[in-house]
Amino acid sequence: MPLETRREFTQHALQSLTALALIEGLGVRRLFGAETQPIVDRWFKELETISREIHDHRVKDLEFQKQLEALYQRVDLPALLKTLDFDRMAAGVTYPAHGAKSLPVDFKNVSGLSTSQVFGRQIFAMSQGRSVIPHGHDNMATGFLVLKGNLRGRHYDRLEDHKDHYIVRPTVDRTFTPGEYSTVSDHKDNVHWFTAASDHAFIFNIHVMETNPENPNKPGRVYVDPIGEKLAGGLIKAPKITYGKANQMYG
Repeated sequence: MPLETRREFTQHALQSLTALALIEGLGVRRLFGAETQPIVDRWFKELETISREIHDHRVKDLEFQKQLEALYQRVDLPALLKTLDFDRMAAGVTYPAHGAKSLPVDFKNVSGLSTSQVFGRQIFAMSQGRSVIPHGHDNMATGFLVLKGNLRGRHYDRLEDHKDHYIVRPTVDRTFTPGEYSTVSDHKDNVHWFTAASDHAFIFNIHVMETNPENPNKPGRVYVDPIGEKLAGGLIKAPKITYGKANQMYG
């Protein structure tokens, strides 16, 4: 079964030491700008609060999705983008031939934020035609926020799990522009696939593990072929595939 373990997920998320050095060199306050720092501080503290609530199973994942979308909606993205050094960041990124580059983000300097956050975070950077490859999630909740560029974003509800395939239903297929967002959980829009439609695109991502106590599977990604086989009622039989095959086919 092409299920990505927690260790493999972390390895893919932290694949670029060069990018890590770049992000750490920028620092959070330079990344977001001193004039907007109080806003950013409050925003991340609220992100930590809602992430901990779902991680501790005080809210259901569908409620978390609503809360995260409301939080993403309140981001003053124009103000952030004016102080986010995209030119310098992009200059340090070696865009892969397939897939997206995962850039780790360190928010240890955000005022009042716990040093033991329950949410992981990264920035995906990709060139035109490259993708955050199609994948679903087990026992996770995640959210994308487009920072720059345009992307074609596709989501699918995961309806049935079988030995070698999933039954999925398309739910979203549209262009996402800066400031727009989407979320994922075990119960809604579980599979997603984002492809850069502009020269370059950047997505901010957060993810929380162990969000669904009813799911016996370990937290991680599951890679699928969402083109698959069309079934009646608009459903798709989506084969389970490996990370390597997904990256080769759709990266």
